[in-house]
Amino acid sequence: MVSIAKMREQLLEGFPEPQADLMARVFVSAQDELVTKAELNELTAVVRDLAEIQRRTDEKLGSLAESQRDLAEAQRRTDEKMGSLAEAQRRTDEKIGTLAEAQRRTDEKIGTLAEVQRRTDEKMGSLAEAQRDLFEAQRQTEWAVKDLAKQVGGLSASLGGSLEDFACDLVPELLEKHWAMVVESAAPEDVTVGDGPREFDIVVRGRIDGRPLAVVCEAKATVSVKEVKRFLTLVGRLRDARPADDIRPLFFGYKADRTARELIVASGAAMVFTRGVMIPVPPGSLTTS
Repeated sequence: MVSIAKMREQLLEGFPEPQADLMARVFVSAQDELVTKAELNELTAVVRDLAEIQRRTDEKLGSLAESQRDLAEAQRRTDEKMGSLAEAQRRTDEKIGTLAEAQRRTDEKIGTLAEVQRRTDEKMGSLAEAQRDLFEAQRQTEWAVKDLAKQVGGLSASLGGSLEDFACDLVPELLEKHWAMVVESAAPEDVTVGDGPREFDIVVRGRIDGRPLAVVCEAKATVSVKEVKRFLTLVGRLRDARPADDIRPLFFGYKADRTARELIVASGAAMVFTRGVMIPVPPGSLTTS
C-alpha cells in the first residue's frame, strides 16, 4: 500500500506543493476502493497526464509571464514615447500660440499700415489737387506777368519820355542854383563818340564863370550799378575824344540802390533822385550851396 508521503513525493515532480499534498491524500484515501491493479495503473496514467498538462500549463504560464514582461516593457517604452509626444505636442502648442500671437500683431501692423496707406492716399490726392491748383495759379500768374510786362513796356516808353522832359526842366534849375551855371540849352543830343554818334538823354550846355561846360545826363527811372558803370565808361570815351571840353556826367531818376549811389559819388558825378540831390562843387569854382 502506497503511503501519503511517497505519493506526495511523486506528485511533487509535476505539481506544486499544495496540489501534491491534496492529491496524495485523495489517492491514499481512495486506495481502499481500488479493486484492481489495472485501475491503479489507469489512475497513475491519469495522474501522469495531469502532470503533463500541468507542465505544459506552467510553460504556457511562463511564456505568458514572459509575454507580459515584454508587454510591460513595450508599454513602458510606449508610455515614454507618449510622454515625449506629449512634450513635443506641448512645445508645438506653445509655438503655435507664439505664431498666433505674432500673426495677431502682424495683422494689427497690416491694419495700421493699411490705415497709414489710406491717409497717405488721401494726402496724395490732396497734394495732387493742390498741385493742380498751383499749376493753374502759376498759369494765371504767368499770364498776368506777361500782361504786366506788356503794360510795363508801354509805361516805360511813356515814362522815359516824361522823365526826360522832367529832367530838361529840373536839371538846369538845379545847376543854376548849385553851380551858378548860365544855361544856354537843355535837350537830348546825338554826340559823336569814337567811331559813331551816341544818343544822350539830356545835354545841358552853358557857362560857369565864362567857361563853357556840357553836362551829359542819363535819365532812368531806376539806376543800377551796371548802368552807372556803362554810362561812366561812355563819358570817359567822350572826354578822351574831346580833351579840351569840360564834360561832366549827371544821373537823373526816381531811385538807385546804395551801391549805385556810392559808385556815383566815388566817380565825382552828380545825381538827382527822389531820395536826394548830390551835385559836387566844380573844380576851380567858388560857388557852393
